[in-house]
Amino acid sequence: KAKLSDATAKMERVLWTNDGLPVEVCGSNDQFVASQNHSGKYKTQVVKGDLTISLVGHPLYLNFGHFGTIHDDPLWDANPFRDMVLPWEYGLGDKAYVGCPEMLTEFKGKNLNPDQIEWNLCLQHYRARNEHLVSELKNSRDALNSKWRNSYSLLKAVAKISFNMMALTERMRGPRYKCYGPWPVCPREIVELYEAGM
Repeated sequence: KAKLSDATAKMERVLWTNDGLPVEVCGSNDQFVASQNHSGKYKTQVVKGDLTISLVGHPLYLNFGHFGTIHDDPLWDANPFRDMVLPWEYGLGDKAYVGCPEMLTEFKGKNLNPDQIEWNLCLQHYRARNEHLVSELKNSRDALNSKWRNSYSLLKAVAKISFNMMALTERMRGPRYKCYGPWPVCPREIVELYEAGM
């Protein structure tokens, strides 16, 4: 119960969400590289990254070009965007990010109480915005949506260019989503002063 109330208090400072971005690649002739790119989750050779967006849908950062065996938690640890996160900021992530102090995640387990179930559903709803942007980045570009058959350095360059073009397009369109969530994105005492008419 304390954990749920603590997480709920942090919701007013949730500004972004982060999710994994795998791109399938052909198996390398180098056995070490091939073994490092074989993902047990995706059952194929992949190069991984993660995409960070604001909760109104603006792309913020693409961390891409890592071995397929790296899990989301250590991938986030190596993400330069993490160094830009202020101490009072929080983001949303799936269950892979449970150990990250600046990430709010779902509750695990089968015997969840109604409040925890409601929390999980709310978080899934707003975290899905990142999945929309991951899909936008990958599905509209053949280079990222099909099995890559060229050098890794070129793939990283293509991913970076694609991300910047998507970010520009999204900014020109305006916010994809109208709000951050069903919570005020400012400290609670400020909201109380506002509601009191001060």
